[in-house]
Amino acid sequence: MTSSQLGLGIVGTGMIAGMIADAIAKSKHARLIAVSGRSIDSAQSFVAKRQGIVAVQGLDGLLTRTDVHAIYIATPTAAKEDIALAAIAAGKHVLVEKPFMSHASVIRMTQAAAAKNVAFMDATNFVHHPRTASIKESTPERIGSPRSLHTVFYFPFSDRNNIRFNVKLEPMGALGDMAWYSMRSVVEYLRPRGAIAKVAAIADHDPGSGSVVRAIGLIAFEGGEVSTFDIGYTAETVLMDLQLLGTSGVIAMDDFVLDWTDTWAFQNPDIKAGYTHRTKMATRKDVTFIPTPSTTSAEVAMIETFAELATSKKADQRLAFATASLKTQEYLDALWAAITS
Repeated sequence: MTSSQLGLGIVGTGMIAGMIADAIAKSKHARLIAVSGRSIDSAQSFVAKRQGIVAVQGLDGLLTRTDVHAIYIATPTAAKEDIALAAIAAGKHVLVEKPFMSHASVIRMTQAAAAKNVAFMDATNFVHHPRTASIKESTPERIGSPRSLHTVFYFPFSDRNNIRFNVKLEPMGALGDMAWYSMRSVVEYLRPRGAIAKVAAIADHDPGSGSVVRAIGLIAFEGGEVSTFDIGYTAETVLMDLQLLGTSGVIAMDDFVLDWTDTWAFQNPDIKAGYTHRTKMATRKDVTFIPTPSTTSAEVAMIETFAELATSKKADQRLAFATASLKTQEYLDALWAAITS
């Protein structure tokens, strides 16, 4: 590890932890040092094909290492806050997989990180793809003032043994797992003014576990912006559609969560990353495609951003990421309240 690389430890040994480990391996500014599992066997199995990575049991095995500067937390949602607060108290930067238990939980973590002068960031990949910056920068010119956002995110998922169907570990089920991306799109693209004015949401529940497997709803804001969403596991296909409607046009894409070009889930170099723009009386043949090429996948870009956030100590950048996490979870909590009330 060079002096410019951030030493990372991972808590968790599931699929998402593996994806992040692969991203770290491709990063220029971070290196994976050690992985902690609930058992030493799970940690050893995780690192078996990852040369030079240490397997440890329990969180203390990571927090006491001086070469581990930051922790990525890929545990069930119910355990994230306690782990994050322990890591922050030990002076480690934290990258935490979404979603969280509540807005109050995110407040506690972000305030603790700020007090300890360490970085806090949630692990939302698409935020770090050049496409997100391109859309945000070009929105005023292309579509004027954003007024509404519609997102659809479905993934074929039916393994009832997965923690997504355990309401104690993942209380929001598919709402937390999938609608997080819809609400983060609200934060990144719609950028509403003012507080939440109205929320409506309904959900389908798994008959066995009671877990949310589909949700659809609306969230409106005092500034007049409105977002609608439809998410879940029940369509037996992948859908990742987004439409951002402004006062003078619309921006759209069909892969807003995981771009088709280069992610852990999809590798299609012949499908160019980007988005479409349409305005006035344009028909299908008049739609403009705006390419947004990237030299790395969104997950690798996220690791690079996190490494910069941890080493730069720029308070404004850290505040911006913490605020985005807080806003996203605030909107998610409002939807959850609408479903459970």
